[in-house]
Amino acid sequence: MRTYSQEEREFLKRHRYTEAVILGHRLRYCLSGAENARAMVLMNGLEMQQMFMRYVEAFENEYRMLLIEYPTDTKSNDEQLSVIHSLVQALRIERPIIVGASDGGMLAQLYIRKYQDGFALILMATVTLDSEYLEPDRKRPWLTGALTAALRLVPWRLSARLLLGKVNTYYADETEAERAYGASFFQMIAADRRSKQKLIHSFRMVGALIHEPLLKTSDFDCVRGRILLLQPENDIFSKNDQKTLEALLPEPKAHTMRGGHHGPWVLQDEYISKIRDFLDRIG
Repeated sequence: MRTYSQEEREFLKRHRYTEAVILGHRLRYCLSGAENARAMVLMNGLEMQQMFMRYVEAFENEYRMLLIEYPTDTKSNDEQLSVIHSLVQALRIERPIIVGASDGGMLAQLYIRKYQDGFALILMATVTLDSEYLEPDRKRPWLTGALTAALRLVPWRLSARLLLGKVNTYYADETEAERAYGASFFQMIAADRRSKQKLIHSFRMVGALIHEPLLKTSDFDCVRGRILLLQPENDIFSKNDQKTLEALLPEPKAHTMRGGHHGPWVLQDEYISKIRDFLDRIG
């Protein structure tokens, strides 16, 4: 059975991370692929960029692929967006395809609204700001602060064990082999002590989403007709939230995908196939 740790070792044999300081924030990024081709900017969930390794390998012969390990010292989503956009500009990337999964999908929506320079938008297993998923944070805005404070205090070994137990509840009709592969992703994350700070930062950024103005359909005019929405059949997000996002987007190409929330990084081949069909269609 393949594992994420094995795939990361193989990936790092062929791909190199570059360290950079952007707007005073230190980050790492991996830029690969066809030098003069259109770029894909990948916005990951839980700030775990490894979820997109297979996507990089699948598309780098035809596209430039930008994988980002975000800085963990930004204080707001807007600041995070400024860092990402400044990196994109520094790399001379113009009108990229913005790809976002999970909470990275919400960040991708905010990026399109703020900069209006995307060629296309691909969203996977995500919701928009006006969602039931964020309702607990709206009712109890102190919740995220309490969660991150607890995560700081709890030893990482225990936090990682709790994380591994939680993610096993996110599966639906995946096979045993697919579930084991998904578990290997979080086992890889748990083995990296940097993951604790990344998770704390991720939770803080998700909690801060309640302070963002709600998105409007017109915010996506620059990618109208060039939006792909891939929603898992058994996502952690409600069907109502999925419909809200689809109704918000102008002329999206929407597909329901097999499996649960981890589909984008467990069932990558199925997602990559849909993305390839979409990209071939829009040219």
